[in-house]
This record gives sequence, structure tokens and C-alpha cells, in this order.
Amino acid sequence: MTAAGVTASGPGAERLLPHLERIWAVARELGFDPLPTHFEVVPASVVYEVAAYGLPGRFTHWSHGKAYHLLKTRHDYGLHRIYELVIHADPCQALLLESNTLLENLFVAAHVAGHADFFRHNVFFRRAGRDMAALAAVHAERVRRYESDHGVEAVERVLDAALALEPHTDPWLRDPDAVPPLRPEEPCEDVLLFLQHHAPELADWERDLLAMVRAERLYFWPLVRTKVMNEGWACIAHTRILRRLELSDGDYMEFARLHAGIQAASPFAFNPYAVGYHVWERILATCGWDEARLILETEDDVAFLRNHLDRQVVEACDLFVYARQGDRWVVVEDDWEAIRDLLVLSRVRGGFPLIVVVDGDHRGRGELLLRHVFDGRELDLDEARRALAHVERLWRRPVYLETRVDGRDVVLSASPAEKG
Repeated sequence: MTAAGVTASGPGAERLLPHLERIWAVARELGFDPLPTHFEVVPASVVYEVAAYGLPGRFTHWSHGKAYHLLKTRHDYGLHRIYELVIHADPCQALLLESNTLLENLFVAAHVAGHADFFRHNVFFRRAGRDMAALAAVHAERVRRYESDHGVEAVERVLDAALALEPHTDPWLRDPDAVPPLRPEEPCEDVLLFLQHHAPELADWERDLLAMVRAERLYFWPLVRTKVMNEGWACIAHTRILRRLELSDGDYMEFARLHAGIQAASPFAFNPYAVGYHVWERILATCGWDEARLILETEDDVAFLRNHLDRQVVEACDLFVYARQGDRWVVVEDDWEAIRDLLVLSRVRGGFPLIVVVDGDHRGRGELLLRHVFDGRELDLDEARRALAHVERLWRRPVYLETRVDGRDVVLSASPAEKG
């Protein structure tokens, strides 16, 4: 690691490294404090493989291959391009496309500096640990050994269920390794942890697979929990750093084009880069740098949007709520406070419903009772039953889920039957 805190490898790395060192120096002059970072220049296939898997060297699964094929196809047809990919570690690992121009790499490196600063100082990343990039390869080796010992199909069945249920882990546990009781006094919010310890017929290797998937999910949770803040802060970094570099007029125009591209509105969902960037700009303009740093260190997306998204941001990002009415799409809500509240709700638990374990010995027959903590949004019943089927695959006894449908309390099972 150089004194500047960056290293580089791959095609053209020697020519690129002085520019990276300059970016890190400017970042520190501006008040950013990024983790040391290693940049590797790689072909598109490597970038898209890591993007699909989430971590380099992670265990193989058909869902990762499906994601890779989709990303690579979009890249090959010019529909989508990932300019960079940065992994939370110490040092951070950042991948650069070998097809990037020098200006694109400067833009990307400045953006990565913002992420590396956020990783170092946000409380949720500090709690997450920075060794999962290495542990993922250890997990992958264990998965390959289980495939050899028990068969690929048997391992895949367990991984199918575990990956389907991984959003239902609890990243806020005070003791992440504590074993929840079979009949908890308070509902257990970590379904995967509960199954890992209490599913009555799982073999040790199956429990180990659940533990690995859960550990990796806990590593990813801060990324889910701070997506808007993190991407917005990286945009703040790249705009301020690039403006301090001595760029030609043509490079400034290209920088403006790149920035506008990632700030562009989407017709399908809100753009976290744009919303995060405009909220941070409002905070910096009204509260100053020191207050912004305190917010960066202590908040997540829910608090960030609830406390700091205002009318000016909603108007700047042209946010509204639309719905289909008959054969037309129409705007159904443009009040900024209603839009803010909807965005906040969409960021609670990363947008996933809260499912808790109520009883691991329901009716004294070893059955499992789950509950959907209703927040006004009903579950997709078909998807809920598919998820219950995954739970039953692991529990190997009947599983039930309490929820609300059309204003009434119901109990779902993996089969279509319902109980009022």
C-alpha cells in the first residue's frame, strides 16, 4: 500500500496509479477519510461475475449464474454498464473495467473514495466486520466438499431454501451468535438463525450451510440498510474531487455527462444515487460539513430520509407516486410528505416484510408458527406460500404463517388452504 493509501494492478495500472494517488490526496484535503483501497483493472466478465456473486470466490449457485448471465447480456448489447465495483474490506477492493477511458477511471476512483470513506465511518459497517471477502472463499470450499460428500442436488436444495430466506435475518441482534429458545417469549426476528438451531431433522452439514448463508447476509445488510446514503455520499465525493482536478474542457464535459447519467430518473423506481446526492447537498448547504459527518456516522436510510428529505429534494428529483387506473398510468400522489413517508417505508428492512418466529413447538406437535408483522402492506400470497415451502423443506414438519388478507386475520400454509 502506498503512502497515499492506494495500490493498483492489471493492464495499465502503472500509468493509472499516480492519478489514483492524486485522487486520494484531494479526497483527504476535502475532509474525506477513505479506507486504504486496492484497484484492479479487469475485463468486463470479471466485473459482472463479482457483481452477480456479491463477493469474489463466493460459492456457486444457479441464482448467481442467472444474475451473471443477465448482467453480461445487458453489457454485451449496450443496455447496461457497470463502471466500478467496490467491496467492503480492509483494504477495500475496487474493480475497474479495462475498457474504461482514463477520465472514466478518474470518475470511478473518486466515487470509490466516497464509498471507502463511508465504509470506514458509518456505524453499521464498523459493526459488520471487514473479513468476509476472505471468508467467502473458505465457505465456498466447504460447499464444494459437501457437494462431493452428499451430492450437488442435496446441497442445492438446502441452498435454495437458505437463499430464499436470507432476507429474514436480524442484523440488529445484540449477540449475533446467541441461540434463540424454541418457544421464545418475544418473537424471534431471525428466522434463518432459528431454523439453523432448531430445525429438528437437519444434519450438521445442512446447519452449516444455513450458518454460512446467514453470515454472508449479515455482511451484506449494511449495504442494504444504507444504499441511498452510501451512493449519495459517493456522488458527493466524485463531484467535489473531480472539480479540484486540473481537467481539460473536454474532460469536464465528459465528467458532467457521466454524472448526469447516474443521476438520471428511472421510469420504474426512484434513483438512490440522485435522491441520496440531493439530500446530502441539502444537508451540506443547511447544516455544514461537521453535521453531515455526524449524520454519515450514525444514521441509516430510514433515519436519513425521514429526517432530511424535504420538498426541495422531492422537486429536484421529480418524485411522485403513480399507479395503473384502467388502461392508463396516472399520478396518484405528489405531496412531498406522503412521498417521503413512502420512501421511508420502502427502506425499512431494505423493503422486505418482517417475518418472526412465534413458536417452534406449535400445538405441542413440533410444528412451526411464523407471524407477518403487518405494516399496512399485504404479502403476495403466491410468493408467501413459496417461501413457506422453503421453510418446510428445512423444518420438515408443517409450517404456518399468520398475516392479514383483505382486512382479516388468516393463517397460511405452503398449501393453498387458509384458516380464518
